[in-house]
Amino acid sequence: MKKSVPDSRSCARHERTAYFHKNIMNGVEIKQCKGNPHDFKTHVHAELSIGYILFGSTDLCMSDRTIHFGAGDGVIIPPLVSHRCSPQDIRRWEYIMMYIHPDRYEDIVCFPQPRKIEGPAVHRLIGYATRLLAEQASDVLETTVLELLLELGDSIMPDSPDMGIIEQVRDYIAGHVYDTVTLEQLERLTGLNKFTLIRNFKKAYITTPASFHLQCRVAEAKQQMNRGCDVLTLCDELHFFDQAHFIREFRRMYGITPSAYVKQLHA
Repeated sequence: MKKSVPDSRSCARHERTAYFHKNIMNGVEIKQCKGNPHDFKTHVHAELSIGYILFGSTDLCMSDRTIHFGAGDGVIIPPLVSHRCSPQDIRRWEYIMMYIHPDRYEDIVCFPQPRKIEGPAVHRLIGYATRLLAEQASDVLETTVLELLLELGDSIMPDSPDMGIIEQVRDYIAGHVYDTVTLEQLERLTGLNKFTLIRNFKKAYITTPASFHLQCRVAEAKQQMNRGCDVLTLCDELHFFDQAHFIREFRRMYGITPSAYVKQLHA
């Protein structure tokens, strides 16, 4: 029986496909792509495009200029900017891109022109993308998207709320570790929009409301573990997604796993 030989053209086409294309939430998509030839024609996106190069390099060609991007570089392309990617080697070309509809940010931040992201900003961008792919809670996803937009966009709104309001937010969060705290709740509490809340809270406390709430929950779990409370019960009562989520966040804050911490307490 004659063994069938794969058609090399078919294999090449198979290699040049997106690994995944995922709808994160309404108005936010993310994809990982390996040499998709359709992307190499001149085109536009209705969404804001934010991503980074995993392998290879490319020229981003626009009507007025060309920007070169290599592995480890990030990229921002505003909506409706006509552009074309020209990878130097299609066999070594891979990137991750997020697409965010302008409805999510256009009244608060702007992205006036395409640009390259380099250095520490790329590491933060990768962190945001990783969180968006791993997270399942809708409120955390929304907060992550807002943080990303604030990190990379230019503000178009003045931010000067009374710091007493921001302190009120901090105290409210610290007093509700056993409750779900959403940005919508904080908006109703303060009368501030989500972007203003996040930006000014981070300015005051070097963290976002969502991250602060998570820190308070982990700290509360640590206190309860001192009193002999069961980890599984705490995961449920403090609204961690699962035990692995709690272990990861506990270790991130204290440099040790919860079980190792308990053992040390009783050593």
